Amino acid sequence: MRRFAILILYNLLTFSIYAGIIPFPDLREKIARDPEGSLLLLDSLEKKGALPQYGIDYLRALSYRTQSRYYMAMHYARHALNNPELCRDSVLTSYTYMLLAESSVASFQLVEAADMITKGKEYAEKSDDQLLKANMLQMEGDLYRNMGVLNKSYECLQEAISLLSVISKSEAQFLLSHCMGYLMGYYISDRMPQKAWEVGLQREKLLCSLESRTDVDAHVLDRHKGLFYSKMAYLSYRVKKPQMAKNYADKFYSTVFSTTSMGQLEINDFLLESGDYHSVLVHSKAYFKDIDESDSLNIIYLRTLYQSGKAYSALGKYCDAYNAMMQAYDIRNKMRVNIERNQIFDLTDVTEAVSREYELEKAAYRMQMQHRIILVLIGVMVFLLLLFGGLWRALNVIRRKNHKMTELILKLDDQRNSFMSKHTLPQLEMTVDTDEKELPEEVEEAADTGVSGEEVMENEDLFLKFDQQVKEQKLYLDYQLTRDDYAHLMGVDRNRFASILKLFTAGSNLSCYLNELRLEYSIGLFRNHPDWPISKVAAESALPSLSTFYRLFKDKYGISPNSFRKTFLKKK
Repeated sequence: MRRFAILILYNLLTFSIYAGIIPFPDLREKIARDPEGSLLLLDSLEKKGALPQYGIDYLRALSYRTQSRYYMAMHYARHALNNPELCRDSVLTSYTYMLLAESSVASFQLVEAADMITKGKEYAEKSDDQLLKANMLQMEGDLYRNMGVLNKSYECLQEAISLLSVISKSEAQFLLSHCMGYLMGYYISDRMPQKAWEVGLQREKLLCSLESRTDVDAHVLDRHKGLFYSKMAYLSYRVKKPQMAKNYADKFYSTVFSTTSMGQLEINDFLLESGDYHSVLVHSKAYFKDIDESDSLNIIYLRTLYQSGKAYSALGKYCDAYNAMMQAYDIRNKMRVNIERNQIFDLTDVTEAVSREYELEKAAYRMQMQHRIILVLIGVMVFLLLLFGGLWRALNVIRRKNHKMTELILKLDDQRNSFMSKHTLPQLEMTVDTDEKELPEEVEEAADTGVSGEEVMENEDLFLKFDQQVKEQKLYLDYQLTRDDYAHLMGVDRNRFASILKLFTAGSNLSCYLNELRLEYSIGLFRNHPDWPISKVAAESALPSLSTFYRLFKDKYGISPNSFRKTFLKKK
């Protein structure tokens, strides 16, 4: 049923062309919308003689160019240009030069591209066609770029933009928009996103002015807007404007151009930046499916391979990414060899040509060696990725451990502060008096050594009063206090002080007891002064030796001071 409807549509279109209802520009618009279907219509028109042969050839070339099948586009454009009847139509002659030059540059046929650009510029001067001249300048800039002469590419493109800026015709304004798009692409390729962004803002003003005009082809405007929005969506990510990137992407998907195969390829750079790798692969596979192998030597095919390689790599499909990048590498090398061979063909001296052929063989050997080096580098990269993956997992384990330790330290500090605020000295005294009936564990341990329970309770009372006084007055922060001073504070002699301290601090000495208090105090400093350097926290905690502070802190809490502070700040 659908096939029957298409046949009816083609017959109606053919009849309309015979009757003069559908003008030639409408056929170009149909090709832009449906290039494959238009080829069937052109076959029918050719059989019926509805259009001149050069017109059919031009439209076929335009259809193939729209599908990025540049070799076929060049074939039919040459046929049209070699037709003597074409000279009667100056407009179509200009279009054919533009089409043939663009297809030659895109397919890296640099000798033919240079020839067409030269002839196109001569015809533009002869016919005073400023649009053709500007287009040839643009193609010349692209030709220089493919040959690696970047400064000349910028000069040619700037000259074309200056030429078109003074022409008010809608066609000239569209060509100006086209040149601005090329300039944006140059800046993006040369890693100058800010300059590309500035050109994009100028192009946006131009497209807005074209929307208000009545002599503008809506479909051509849609295509320009689609190309523009796709680039601006990508650039917005590059200049750190993600919300603006989303807005431009939404505008892109509102265009008809976004539904075409070329539109899907144009948005791939944005999709890579936004992380939609699956859509990139869907678009790329659809393009590779329809493209002929003979048309693979072109910039669009190469760019799509690079995009596919990035998408596969991001999804962890390294084998597919490797295949895509190797295919791109081979095409790039073929392009380089193509440039060198084109230079050889221009030589008149046979000896020089043979010498250059020898250089080409050396270049091929170098490429083979480069291929092997790339394989080794890829192997090293995979190993490093696995190594980094293991390190990343280990770091995550350490981070989780530090997080748990930090929570435990903070919880213990909160409990300790709460305990200190509730248990004042009078309360401790009362506890000692009222709990005499229930002897603590220390009494039972002392009984084994012959010490009476009353003496143990007396020692406990002395320690509790001493401990509370040291903590309340923060005596552990005073360097000047000696063991005798602390013994005097407890009210006992040195020997009894040491035994009491050992009994009620789990066998530790005065230094360990004071360091425990200093480390607890440092936790409070970390919490109240997160901006202090660790050296200052250590000094304020009476542990001026940074190495000693790190060692004691790690031994007590199982985490370094630096890791504790970082984890605490993140938690905060």
